[in-house]
Amino acid sequence: MVKSEFEKRKLFKRNRNVVNRVVRGFLAKRKVGIVHGTRATNAQLPRDLQRKTLDWDIFVKKPKKRARQLEKALDKKFRGDFFGVKKGTGSPGIKVFKVKSNVTGEGFVDFATPNRKIPSVTKRGVHFATLKDQLNKARENIKKPELKFRREKDLNLIRRVRKANVGRRVK
Repeated sequence: MVKSEFEKRKLFKRNRNVVNRVVRGFLAKRKVGIVHGTRATNAQLPRDLQRKTLDWDIFVKKPKKRARQLEKALDKKFRGDFFGVKKGTGSPGIKVFKVKSNVTGEGFVDFATPNRKIPSVTKRGVHFATLKDQLNKARENIKKPELKFRREKDLNLIRRVRKANVGRRVK
């Protein structure tokens, strides 16, 4: 068992990459959620057009339950109390729960309830939101003046998808 806060922090930093493997395994094994956001885009684009991301955004029917299950799986893998579940902020009507590190305080996974049906594609056992769905959502967001803080991200997404589909027409 880890004794001091220093040792805990050192162990956590050394094993950070384990988090992504545990999350991917959790999603592939349970087949419960749909990954959206940058992770979903990266899974469907060539490597040179991918964007760096640290967190996972996942749509599930019961976000609190799934967040607790993942937290337990991560704590078991790290052999200690390294993670916790916190209620997050989302738009009205959407419940969001975050799996955060107790050591550094950074969030790794956001579980949310979807407010619409999300079309998905399966890659390596994990469901990802389709590029077409993400493009449509990005185009909607660009038109809304209250979401101008997302504008640059959404334009970047549209450019990257167009670049990937040079020979094909993107609707």
